[in-house]
Amino acid sequence: MARDPELILAEVTEKLAIHFPPEFQMVVRHVDLATLSWAPLVFRLPWDVLLGRINKGCVTVAGDAMHPMTPDIAQGGCAALEDAIVLVRNLARARSRGQLAAGLESYVSERRWRAAWLIAASYLSGWVQQGGNAGVWRSSMEWFRRNIYYKFLHSRIFDAVHRYDCGDLLSAE
Repeated sequence: MARDPELILAEVTEKLAIHFPPEFQMVVRHVDLATLSWAPLVFRLPWDVLLGRINKGCVTVAGDAMHPMTPDIAQGGCAALEDAIVLVRNLARARSRGQLAAGLESYVSERRWRAAWLIAASYLSGWVQQGGNAGVWRSSMEWFRRNIYYKFLHSRIFDAVHRYDCGDLLSAE
């Protein structure tokens, strides 16, 4: 299906978005098939970000390569912009000392925990809101979502996500 735009279109209109508003259906049906693609969401374990190798010498990963996440907390683009600011700031500091590899290491140290938190929060949010693996536990998951997640956890997750400040592009040093 990933290489056949007509199959992608059928999957979206007949299954995935069947209950979406008619306006959405109309837009999807009029898409230029030459521009349509299908790519799976990728999950990276948060502890891989915390414990794994993210940089080596003068090479590092950033954006989705560092922290792919589901769209459930709407932070993918924001996190990539944060990466850019933190990366440029650390590289500028390191460049003035002639130590680019140290600048990348500093960038990774600064971003590691934030990225792991975003991945975990996004996954948890999506998993709970979509009913987990439901099955025989459907009523338990609905109870958890209604009585625990939305009352206590959801707002704390979003507060933590939105209170983050990556700082200025170039700090005065």
